Amino acid sequence: MRIEQLLNIPAAFLYSKIIDAELFEIKAQTGEALSVSQLQGFIYDKQLDPETKARVRITKNILNQSYHYEMTTKHNKRKVSYDLTTINADQSRVVYQEQNISLGLWQQLVDVTRETFLGALKRRNFRKMFLQIEKSY
Repeated sequence: MRIEQLLNIPAAFLYSKIIDAELFEIKAQTGEALSVSQLQGFIYDKQLDPETKARVRITKNILNQSYHYEMTTKHNKRKVSYDLTTINADQSRVVYQEQNISLGLWQQLVDVTRETFLGALKRRNFRKMFLQIEKSY
């Protein structure tokens, strides 16, 4: 899945919103309070539901430009990236990409079915989220 959206906010503002959410998540899951500079390469376990744990590895973190991570469960591996480009002082472009790699034939079938039926809804919700961040500026 790929979403590209032009927003009327600085890239630094959007980056801070994304990173603040991630820092909050890390604190909730691990009890550790990290700084932005400590994110790249950080690995932690995340409880998705009572029966499912994931290992999250932050693969790229460039201030006000990029944030990438991988999340691995026993069923799949998800690679997520946020890449931000400054257009001018008050405008930026965000490119959100998500790639799911299924670990097994059954999971592949489940993931294809989920993307077929829920992919459009997920894309719409991401666009709405970006617009809400824009409105909060």
